[in-house]
Amino acid sequence: MTSEDEKKRILRTVNMFAEATDDTLTDVVGLIEDVHFSASELIIRQGDIGDCMYIIVEGRVRVFQGEHTLNFLGRRQVFGELAVLDSEPRSASVMAMEDTHLWRLDQKELYDLMSGRVEVTRGIIHALCQQLRTRVRESAEDFNYMQQFNSVTAAAAAIEAGIFEPESLDEVGARADALGQLARVFQRMTREVYAREQQLKRQVEDLRIEIDRNRAAMEVAEITDTDYFRNLQVRARQMRELARESATPAPGESG
Repeated sequence: MTSEDEKKRILRTVNMFAEATDDTLTDVVGLIEDVHFSASELIIRQGDIGDCMYIIVEGRVRVFQGEHTLNFLGRRQVFGELAVLDSEPRSASVMAMEDTHLWRLDQKELYDLMSGRVEVTRGIIHALCQQLRTRVRESAEDFNYMQQFNSVTAAAAAIEAGIFEPESLDEVGARADALGQLARVFQRMTREVYAREQQLKRQVEDLRIEIDRNRAAMEVAEITDTDYFRNLQVRARQMRELARESATPAPGESG
C-alpha cells in the first residue's frame, strides 16, 4: 500500500503537477484511482470518448493506431489528457506491454482541480505546450526526412538517365539511419560504375588504336601483294642498277 506522502512524491515528478502545492497534491491523492492492467490488455480504444486520464506508476504501455506504433510510455508519464480536456474521441489506442499500475483521474475531478487550483491549470498548459513542441519538432523532422527521401528517389532517376552526381547525396549520406545507408550505397555504386566505365573507355581506346594499326598493316600487305606493286619493285631495282652502271667509269677512262 502506497502512503500518501509517497503518492505526493510520485505526483510531483509528473510534469503537470510539478508546481502544485502540497495541499493541491493532497487533494489529487484523494481523487486518483488505482487501476491495474495485465500485459497485452487494452487500456484505451481509439475512437472512444475520453472521460479520464492516466498516470503510469509502474509498467510500460504502447500507443498505436491500427498496426502503426506511435509511442511507448513508461513510469511517471501521462496519457489520455488531451481527450479528457475536450471530450473528443480518443485519437489512438493504448495497450499495456507488461503488468502495469496506473492512476486514473476522471474528467470531472480534473475540471474541479483546474477551477480551484491555478497551478494545476498552469501545469496542464505547460504539459500541453511540451507536447506541441515535440510534435512540431517531429513534424519538422518528418518533413526533412521526406525531403531527403525524395533526394534519393531523384538520384535513382538520375542514375537511369546517366546524369547522377554522387555529391548530391552527401547530406543524406551523413544520416545514421537506413536512409543514410541507402544514400551511401547509391554513392558507392555510382562511383564504382563510373570507375568501370572509365576503365572500359580506356580499353576501348586501346582496342581502337590496335585495330587501326592492324588495319593499316593489312592495307599495306594488300598493296604490296599485287602484280602492279611487284612490277614497280622490279622497275625500281632496274633503275637502281642502271644508275650504278652509269656512275661506274668504263675501262681506260679516267675521271
